[in-house]
Amino acid sequence: KMLGVAKGLGAEQFVGICTAAFRKATNGAKYLAGLCEQTGVRLKIVTQQQEALLGFATASSVAGDLAEHEIVAWDSGGGSFQVTGEWDGETHTWMRPVGSGVATAELVKGVMGKDFSQCPTPNPVSVTQAQGLAARLKKAIGPPPQWLTTKLAIRHVKLVGIGGDMSIFRLAEELCGKAVLTAPDVLLAVENMCGKTDRDLRTLEGVPAAQKMPHNVIPKLVLLYVVLDLTGAEAVDFRQCNGNLPGVFVSEDLWE
Repeated sequence: KMLGVAKGLGAEQFVGICTAAFRKATNGAKYLAGLCEQTGVRLKIVTQQQEALLGFATASSVAGDLAEHEIVAWDSGGGSFQVTGEWDGETHTWMRPVGSGVATAELVKGVMGKDFSQCPTPNPVSVTQAQGLAARLKKAIGPPPQWLTTKLAIRHVKLVGIGGDMSIFRLAEELCGKAVLTAPDVLLAVENMCGKTDRDLRTLEGVPAAQKMPHNVIPKLVLLYVVLDLTGAEAVDFRQCNGNLPGVFVSEDLWE
């Protein structure tokens, strides 16, 4: 469908990237080859490092009011997150294989002791269980690198969160009513969402991100809070975009 829309708008070149889900799947490359043959589009599995650089290019594009040296880009998906910025003339990245899907599985299996295949949703989640998830995620993620904490301590530097309608940042924005999110803002949102069932979240007015994906509302918020807390960032400034699409557009190597 998207290919048809693109052609209708006059597009002549097409490329797509595949991230954590394809990197982790045992049949990722084989499945991708079938998709390429079926669609005629060049689809590439990118490494987490490449994904991080695309995230930085995307953040630089959508945060046009900031210079590149003022940006630390945070891209968080279902299977991983990347935090990228420039330091001492080089581009550095903090990458961890922890995303909203991983956090949801950890809550169900690790905290609740349930079979994820039999219990696809953790809701309702108690405050104690949310705290347990936070502790487990902190241990799994570990401390951030020194370049990151040092850079985030600089007054004019901003942590820029990028993502679409279902991203952890969009969910928090809808719940908090603002795009610049602090750790206390997110923690309050976690507390407010605890105790709610899937049905409660599907009918939550003005929060489409919760209505469409109620099962990972708490995991997303807890992951967001944990990373903010670990880095000591004053806040994350959410800039909405369609994944890493802006970064793909400006990355010439993907089009060769």
